[in-house]
Amino acid sequence: MPKTNPLKPAKLFSIATKTGRVTIKYPFEEPLVSPEFRGLIKINHEKCIGCGACVNACPPNALEMLRSEDKKVLRYYAGRCIFCWRCVEVCPVGAIEGTREFELATNDPFDLYAYVIHSVFKCKSCGRLVETVRMKNYVVSKAPLSEDYVLLCPECRKKALIKAVSARRAGPGWNVE
Repeated sequence: MPKTNPLKPAKLFSIATKTGRVTIKYPFEEPLVSPEFRGLIKINHEKCIGCGACVNACPPNALEMLRSEDKKVLRYYAGRCIFCWRCVEVCPVGAIEGTREFELATNDPFDLYAYVIHSVFKCKSCGRLVETVRMKNYVVSKAPLSEDYVLLCPECRKKALIKAVSARRAGPGWNVE
C-alpha cells in the first residue's frame, strides 16, 4: 500500500496562492473566445434565395428544405448543428453568417429552430411547382436565360429548347412535337 504524504495538500495550496486565480467567474465574466471559434449560424431572410446549397453541404442535416403546396421552407435546427460552417462557405449569395454565439441552453426545444419561408412559382406550361421566386430572380440576373425559359420546369424547358433548336435547323415551317 503506497504511503500518502500528509503535507501534499499544503504544498498544493502554497502553489495555488502564488499563481493566483486562473479561472473566470462565468457567466458573470465574459469568456475568452478565440477568433477561430465557430458558433451558431444566422440566416439572413432578406438575402436567402432558397437554392438549397446549404442543405446539400450540411453533414448532420441541421438544415432541411421542406415543401408545401405553395411554399418552400428552409429549416435550421441548432440542436443538431456541429458548427462546421460548411453552409456559410457554400451559400452563393452570402445569406448565412457564422457567429461566435455558443450559449444555446433553453427550456423550450423549439427555441433552437429557425425558419426562412419562400414563395414558389408554378411552371408556365404544365403548372408544376418549380422554384422560389427569389431563386428565379437570381438566375435571371446572373444567367443569360430568357424569362420564358426561367418560368418553365426542367422538363418543359428541355422540350422548349429541343423545339427551338429543331426549328432553327429544319426551318421555321418545320413542326416538332
